[in-house]
Amino acid sequence: MIMLTSEIELRECLREAMQRVLDPDLEYSNTPSAAVLIPLFTYPRVKLIMIMRSKNLRRSAGHIAFPGGIRESDENPKDTALREAEEELGLPTPNVDILGFLSPREVIEHRIKIHPVVGLVESFEIRTNFEVRKVLIDDFIKVLKSRRITDWGPNYECQGELVWGASSRILDDLYLRIVREFGSIENFEETIYRI
Repeated sequence: MIMLTSEIELRECLREAMQRVLDPDLEYSNTPSAAVLIPLFTYPRVKLIMIMRSKNLRRSAGHIAFPGGIRESDENPKDTALREAEEELGLPTPNVDILGFLSPREVIEHRIKIHPVVGLVESFEIRTNFEVRKVLIDDFIKVLKSRRITDWGPNYECQGELVWGASSRILDDLYLRIVREFGSIENFEETIYRI
């Protein structure tokens, strides 16, 4: 396997590949809305960042999730996702290059539509707040390849933790878009790493 030697080349390959599968824009609907950031970074391979939510939260306590939260005032999904990522991870907004968007997913038990925003992140110092019990960082391709279909739908694994519910449905949208565009996760991997 021949890997790219330049992080700049990898970032550009990932950006081009993701723009082939992501939507170019996304607006909130009139229902109660939230947004999450799907943060990816590229050193030395493409990594995905997720969080384990604190156990004392009212919603989705202890779940593996993407940083995000409820829309405030006149925010668009990008604004909400970036604000929440800064609050929960200490991720500065200027360190995120928005690549595109996925389809909104409804959290039925809370009647909230989650709007996923995919961003390419530059390095930053992680500083969590009270909502985050643990930060999970795993190889993006490995997470995608961990896909399993169960009676309750698709699930994934990130750094040894089970990803299910709305977060797994968001990941599954991305997984299915990649497979439709590239034929397989392996072909996508070959495209971004030029192997």
